[in-house]
Amino acid sequence: MSGTFRKTGWLSWVLTVVAAMALGFGIGRLSSPESNVEKEPSGAVSSGRIIKNDSGDVDRGGSESVAIQNQDSTGDQLRRALALADPKLRNRELENSLSRASLEDVRKALEWAEVLPESAGKRAAMARIMERWGQLDGANAVAYAEKLFAETGNPDLLKDAMRGWGQTDPIASLQNTQSMGVSDGLRRDITRDLMRDWADRNPQAAAAFAASNLLEVGRGGLTSLIADRWSKQDPQAAANWAMSLPAGKEQLRALDQLVQNWCDLNLQSAADFVSRQQAGINRDTMVGALAREVAKQDPASALKWVATIQDGGVQESTAWSIYQRALRRDPEGAQSMLQSSQLSNAVKQSLFERAASKSNRGGGFQ
Repeated sequence: MSGTFRKTGWLSWVLTVVAAMALGFGIGRLSSPESNVEKEPSGAVSSGRIIKNDSGDVDRGGSESVAIQNQDSTGDQLRRALALADPKLRNRELENSLSRASLEDVRKALEWAEVLPESAGKRAAMARIMERWGQLDGANAVAYAEKLFAETGNPDLLKDAMRGWGQTDPIASLQNTQSMGVSDGLRRDITRDLMRDWADRNPQAAAAFAASNLLEVGRGGLTSLIADRWSKQDPQAAANWAMSLPAGKEQLRALDQLVQNWCDLNLQSAADFVSRQQAGINRDTMVGALAREVAKQDPASALKWVATIQDGGVQESTAWSIYQRALRRDPEGAQSMLQSSQLSNAVKQSLFERAASKSNRGGGFQ
């Protein structure tokens, strides 16, 4: 009886263990996260719950993310930019909105802007749109802008389109400018804008182009313009270029502009450069420019530089400009300064007489 009980008890225990294992396995299957849900590929949109974007960041709310992307379209960015009250901020945001716009985006933006009510905002939007169009499709953008100019007489959008074209193809834009049916004054202005922008981006290339292309830009000439832009970036490189130019008025203008800008950047460095130059008209021109800049702080030291100028006409004209400035500040001090300077007695006497004559005519120095 007891043996039978032991066998029966052992059998019951075995059956219980087997049943428990089977039940546990079944529960495990039911509670597994993969039991009733298909595994989604990495980065897929999961029914609006979780989205993994291209950078690997997790974004929640699938349909909401799509809406945010739509809000960042060029058109929406332009509308938000135009709503800004600060003109500087508005213009900057308009430019940012179009910085990566495609040609199709630009065309849509143009259609949107053309029907806006006349305002400063519309003019700003049109300017940025035409500039971007010029970057992407210069010839057609300029052709369209020429039509607008013929209809309105306002050259601003034409200048904007040309400026954009110049940023991507300066030579083509300059060649087109020379053949446009516009006034000489407008052609000169556009050419100047294009060459100035080119010299800002690549002064070496602009200088090489200018060497073989005589373009009219007004106000000092083409070499002076390039010297101005180049010397603000790298005065020593600009000086090397200016010193290599053919002798003449263009070179002298370039040297004068170069020294002025160099003084603004580093007065001592500019003075060291000028002092190393050989005597002659080039050095006289550079000393004159240097002296006028030094005179803003120390007119007495400026006259010491002037005394080293060999050309009599350049020396006196430079000394006169410094002396006049000093007379406005301190007439008695200016006379004493001139008297004790290293200038020749003839130059001093000439300057005293010029000052007296101007004062007698009622053109004082106050």
